[in-house]
Amino acid sequence: MRCHILALAALLIVAGCSPTLDSAADHPAAFAPWTDVAEEYRFRPGDEMDVRLLYNPEISDRVRVAPDGRISLALIGSVQAEGKTVDELSADLKVKFAREVRRPDVLVIGRQFESYRIFIGGEVANPGVITVPGRLGVLEAAFSVGGFKDTARLSQVVLIRRNPNGQPMLRTVDIEALISTGKKSEDVPLQPYDIVFVPRTPIADVDLFVVKYIRGVLPFDSNFTYAVNAQTYLPK
Repeated sequence: MRCHILALAALLIVAGCSPTLDSAADHPAAFAPWTDVAEEYRFRPGDEMDVRLLYNPEISDRVRVAPDGRISLALIGSVQAEGKTVDELSADLKVKFAREVRRPDVLVIGRQFESYRIFIGGEVANPGVITVPGRLGVLEAAFSVGGFKDTARLSQVVLIRRNPNGQPMLRTVDIEALISTGKKSEDVPLQPYDIVFVPRTPIADVDLFVVKYIRGVLPFDSNFTYAVNAQTYLPK
């Protein structure tokens, strides 16, 4: 995966921390405050889209983003699409079509989106990178890797993701409450490259938790390599 999408590395399995993280809104100094505002979608290889020229419908086309991140269109040839939003790609195409047609108004419509990857680790049966075909919550993600171990602390499952500015954010999710109340519809939906971490014991001093288990383990660079202990998972 190219560096247009800021990637995440993964977590080591936690050996143990102490007392308790009181609020999901709390965050350590290394992380930005949590926000549920999602970053605007950026195209990835495998995504399919319609490229419509409003005044030249005869050259409109449906195309798929190739593994190299580009799409191929009549008149203008190959164009970089990976990492661009709908508006950004539309603007690029308009400039290129303007060299070929008089009224180059372009409308880009996403039609089919490639699955994305997340990491889930800690006290789950089979930690690692999983491919998510569509909408998936934290609880569902845990079930997809074999469920929780008996030692899992379900009331403080850690979720890490980047905000639209590329800064990492951290919150906790009370999976225990979701299970006990039966309100699984309130599960937190995951986004591409999220990290879900199920701790063994209560998380007390969040800054200490970050220093010991995250800051040195999560370089948050563009290599998109997930490492769990000595085993490394690379995106396919």
